[in-house]
Amino acid sequence: MIGMLTFRFIYWLKRSPCLAGLLLATSLTAMPAAAADFYADKQINMIVGSAVSGGYDTYARLVARHWPKHIPGKPTIIVQNMPAAGSLAAMNALANTAPRDGTTIGAVQNHVGIEPIMGVTGPIESMRFDGRAMNWIGSATKEIPVVAAWSNSPIKKFQDTFEQEMVVGSSGTATADTAYPRILNATLGTKFRVIAGYKSANELAVAAERGEIMGRAGWFVSGMLATQGQQIADGKIIVLVQLSWEKHPELPNVPLISEFVTDPAKRDQIAFSLSWLAMGRPFLAPPGVPAERVKLLRDSFMQTMADPALVAEAKGMRLDVLPMSGDDVQALVSRLYETPRSVADPVRDIMMGK
Repeated sequence: MIGMLTFRFIYWLKRSPCLAGLLLATSLTAMPAAAADFYADKQINMIVGSAVSGGYDTYARLVARHWPKHIPGKPTIIVQNMPAAGSLAAMNALANTAPRDGTTIGAVQNHVGIEPIMGVTGPIESMRFDGRAMNWIGSATKEIPVVAAWSNSPIKKFQDTFEQEMVVGSSGTATADTAYPRILNATLGTKFRVIAGYKSANELAVAAERGEIMGRAGWFVSGMLATQGQQIADGKIIVLVQLSWEKHPELPNVPLISEFVTDPAKRDQIAFSLSWLAMGRPFLAPPGVPAERVKLLRDSFMQTMADPALVAEAKGMRLDVLPMSGDDVQALVSRLYETPRSVADPVRDIMMGK
């Protein structure tokens, strides 16, 4: 009986092409309209997996100021910081306890999405998520980490780190400020010593000025220029090398790490350790959020990143705006999960200090 009704319905549509077109158009627009209606008078909670005033927090709050006007319904976005374990706490919350309706999103550190295959932040069993299952909304910029020294230290050029110890600061074992000194020591033979436990970029700057540390060896250019641009211009901070194969436009005279790598295997390890930085400041939603709301968030995010008001504010803050779409971030995370263990395992062991 159902089969006969279905046949007659299809036959009727064929005999009524205008009505068929109307039904098709209705089906294509219904989901976005529902998503748009959903956000009216709503509040979106943005969980930031880093401390207040750091680079991740700065980008998150910049985006939060401009994003609502691009989301149909113009919801309010409230930023909440959860700066524990290199964004691991934030990721676990987003994956397991956050509402799955699109009213909670995250801004996390760029490495944390692939931590289940790395295990640097903590034991694998403590990572209660799969990065591929998260709904990646997009990234505000790509990142280039650098090694930088305060002028009161004896380190004046990158080559000096091969000859004498450079004490650098970090906010945690899974952060770039810890990972990249370890990688450089293991692959190139540099002599970095990491002191962890600083809570923010501001604390690291104060520690350097006091002489507790000599600098940082995983400092993202965007955050560095935003918070210490004048110090660099005044010569109080010396940028020694860019951990990249491509120069940042504001650092044309700073050498690239590729100039110091000759061994192909070491080059592959360094390249993998830098690969996730293409999604330098990522935003995401929990798994299970309805697809139409994910699409709405992705589309509105990219509109926000092109907003002249945001671009102008970012320029005034010396923040790079080099966005990556949610689809591209999702694809990148999936590709990284397929990295050969022969490459991923040595990098993991180095980052863990083994």
